[in-house]
Amino acid sequence: MLNGLVFGGLSVVLMIARIQLAEGVYIDARSVPVALIGLFEGWPAGLLASALPGLYRLAKLGGAGAPAGAASVIVAGLLGGLVHAWARREGRVRAHHALALSGAVFLATFASFVAVGPYAIRLFGLVWLPLLVTYVVGIGLVAQLFQDVVEQARLSVEQQRFRAIIDEASEAIRIVDPDTFKIIDVNRRECELSGYRREEMIGRDVREFWPTEPELRARREVSVAEARAQGYTRAFGMPYRTRAGRIVSVDSTHRIVEHRGRRYEIIVFREAAEREAAEASRREAAELRAVTLLAGAAAHEINNPLAVIMGSLDLLSRRLPGGGQDARWVGQALDGVRRIRDIVARMANITKVESTPAGANLPPILDLEKSSDDPKEAS
Repeated sequence: MLNGLVFGGLSVVLMIARIQLAEGVYIDARSVPVALIGLFEGWPAGLLASALPGLYRLAKLGGAGAPAGAASVIVAGLLGGLVHAWARREGRVRAHHALALSGAVFLATFASFVAVGPYAIRLFGLVWLPLLVTYVVGIGLVAQLFQDVVEQARLSVEQQRFRAIIDEASEAIRIVDPDTFKIIDVNRRECELSGYRREEMIGRDVREFWPTEPELRARREVSVAEARAQGYTRAFGMPYRTRAGRIVSVDSTHRIVEHRGRRYEIIVFREAAEREAAEASRREAAELRAVTLLAGAAAHEINNPLAVIMGSLDLLSRRLPGGGQDARWVGQALDGVRRIRDIVARMANITKVESTPAGANLPPILDLEKSSDDPKEAS
């Protein structure tokens, strides 16, 4: 409604500021604002805009041609609405829509001259070319300018929406020109992870932010080369250098996309610490399960013959006279059997995997005392 009123007022101003072509011969561009607002806002705005110049023509100027003049402005608004519907079906206002509307408004103006009578037709013969130029320039070219403004506003809104969406992402996102390695955009999480402000990163070569160590830098180069060759790649535990110089382990996804003839590399970073911790937990659980299964099987296999040995030694110790060398040997053997029994009992109570430090001639081995609960306490 506001646009319709504004453009209707502009139409009245153009009627007042008419152009004199010859003595008693005038033209004005009253239909141009009405047609334009109808083209971009639809027929309700076009009709509202045509009401003001129509009333001005009837009430203020009057004359024999007042009804036809008012009708031509109303028709211009309706024509703008019709072309608006046509343009919406095709996605946007284009040059052929504006030129078609210019021609239709020109024909409507000619019809209004015909409706007045022979005198108006002779007058039209004097003004038809300036009117045609006025409509083509006023509607055709100005519509294109309006469309450019509308398109820029739409792109600005889309850019703001896109920025808001990627800023809310939990992962760090970096958009790079794959041909020049220039950073096009980054999101807020990328700034938090790197320690750089967005303005400090955009426009710079992405390789400036890679690790300087040759081995770490080579890994980044391989990942980038694979992404450019295949269009997509994933990398785990990649080195990521922050502003403070700290190297952070990240998982990254590289994808090359094309939009309107231009290629973009979209890189998504996620800190790998959580994944690595989960993987370490799974490895420890698998390792503990394997150790407990092995320890349980070994304990079961050892206990049976151990019970036989211990029973035999106990019977033998009862038959030997006390204080003799044979009795001492049997007693030492019983102590060894009891120690083996305690070790087997610990093997059945392993709750974690702890190893002894590697020695000069001995690799790391399972530390039973640290890896198991005391069976006496457990019982």
